[in-house]
Amino acid sequence: MSTDAQAMEALANIERELAPAQRGQEKLDLPNLCQQYKKVKALLEIALPFIERIPVYGQKIGVAVRFLMKMADIACPV
Repeated sequence: MSTDAQAMEALANIERELAPAQRGQEKLDLPNLCQQYKKVKALLEIALPFIERIPVYGQKIGVAVRFLMKMADIACPV
């Protein structure tokens, strides 16, 4: 499977994992937020290089996502 295909699959998996939270079906307090983050962190790491190649905004999106991931890593220790 190509790197781009893996990234697209990772993005689809992130969407599937987070769908209940997006629909408001899950309470997003810190423990639940950390649980969701831990489910998608590895997928984000796969998808970020692909996202960063998006013309014009990709690098900016990547910087923002990486910053938010660092914040989540601090708030959600292993």
